[in-house]
Amino acid sequence: MKNRPGEHARAQLRSAHQTTIRRNLRAWIAIALCAAVIAGIIILEPLPAVVRGYLLGFLTASALATFAWVVFVISGSYGRSMGKLGEEATAETVTSRKRRRMGWKIVHGLYFAGHGDVDHVLVGPGGVFVIESKWTTSKCEVGEHSIRGLMGQEPISQAREGARKVGLLLRHGTEHLDLRVHPVVIIWGPGGITLDNGWVMVDNVLVCEGRRSASWLDELNRSSLTTAEVEACSKALLKQFSKQDTLPVP
Repeated sequence: MKNRPGEHARAQLRSAHQTTIRRNLRAWIAIALCAAVIAGIIILEPLPAVVRGYLLGFLTASALATFAWVVFVISGSYGRSMGKLGEEATAETVTSRKRRRMGWKIVHGLYFAGHGDVDHVLVGPGGVFVIESKWTTSKCEVGEHSIRGLMGQEPISQAREGARKVGLLLRHGTEHLDLRVHPVVIIWGPGGITLDNGWVMVDNVLVCEGRRSASWLDELNRSSLTTAEVEACSKALLKQFSKQDTLPVP
């Protein structure tokens, strides 16, 4: 596993594409046969060489595009691709060059059995944060205890559980770090949420409107960690991450 945003989504995409290709061999054979028949007709027709070459090229491109489109639709790649976009947007925002110089570090895709993967664990002078990233094209809204309108697992409870798992890992790991872990949810995409201040607290979870990062970045300052604590925490997280050769893919 590489410590980069969206790595779990990439693994899921690869697995879904491979499974789709294996399970639909008849469809690929049918597409190839149709393309071969049409190519034969083009070759047999008394056409100028330039026109024949153009038509054969267009046919090849169309067959490949049809194959790619069918794999994309059947495999359910859309949702996973959107998830990857959200994780990449979060990583770029919370670990910009300026913030890295300030001492912020991040680990992506930390996996816990029975929970799944935590999108990001951000560690720096302002504390330890478990961040769940979501990308949506549909409108969603913040309720009393949850975010309504999002596909997939409810992110507030997911972030809270992820923070609990990371806290246990740090407390009972080799470093024995008794640090508070703060849960965060960041919503991206043309749908998303609209919040008065760009962020809001819901059941002790910081919920952020991704595109208004200038309003919520300063909220990632809930604790006070020394440089030694940041390094020790980062070391413990990377040690756990290094054990993950691959993430389980459903």
